[in-house]
This record gives sequence, C-alpha cells and structure tokens, in this order.
Amino acid sequence: MVIMMDETNELLECIYQDCDMATTTLTELLKQLQGKDNKIKRTVEDILKEYEKYLKEAKKVLKSHKIKPKKIGMMAKMGAKEGVRVNVKNDNSDSKISDIVIQGLVMGIVDISKRIDDFEKEANKDIVKLANRLLAFQEESVEKLKEYL
Repeated sequence: MVIMMDETNELLECIYQDCDMATTTLTELLKQLQGKDNKIKRTVEDILKEYEKYLKEAKKVLKSHKIKPKKIGMMAKMGAKEGVRVNVKNDNSDSKISDIVIQGLVMGIVDISKRIDDFEKEANKDIVKLANRLLAFQEESVEKLKEYL
C-alpha cells in the first residue's frame, strides 16, 4: 500500500467534495428544469457530466490508497438542494440559472485554488495536476455560462 502525504489527502478530498457537491446540486437543478424550455439545460448537462468524471477519478484514487473520503454533511447537501429549488421556482430564466451555476463554480474555484496554493509543493504531483485540470474546467465552464447572462 502506498502511503499518501497529508497534503495530498487533503487536496484529493477537496477535489472529491467539490465534485460531490457540484454533482448533487446540478442534478437537482436539472430535475427542477425538467419539462421547462431552457436553452441552458444542455450546457448544465455537459458540466454535470464533467464533474461526474472528476468525481469518479477522485474516488478511484482514494479507493486505491484505501482512503475513505470525508463526505459533505447531509444538511449542507439538503440546504444546497433547497436553495436550487427556491431559486428556480422564483426565476427559471436562463440568465438566472447561469447566475446560480456560476456562483457554485466560483465557490469551487476559490476552494480548489486555495488548496492548490497551500499544497502544490508538498502534495503528489499527479493529484496537483488533477486539481489544476478541475480548476481549468471550472474556469472554462464559467466562461461558457456567461453567454446566458
């Protein structure tokens, strides 16, 4: 068994948790948009698929090193889902949906950027690369969503 450094574990768990929360909220958002005629749905579906890939990759690495990730609390997930439901109920325009998703992406960007800055010198280089790929994906997604604002 390969023992991973604490910095690597923390960075990997950050990736896992960010992707887990994103997949939860984007899945809820798409559920709320079912039957509605939003042009943004395809873009949100694409973002969700990418997050699912990153989540799967993070799970695989965690499992290979026999590390059980710290899961996001049920209350945090329920709060995020409820926030999505309320926001969509109040305004389901593409502009508002774009705004909601961008806000979530920016939270993820800030979180992963801090962790990369904190741990890039000490953490496993492959995990740092994964974190940087996730960051680039999040930044690209924000740019795509700006079209709908």
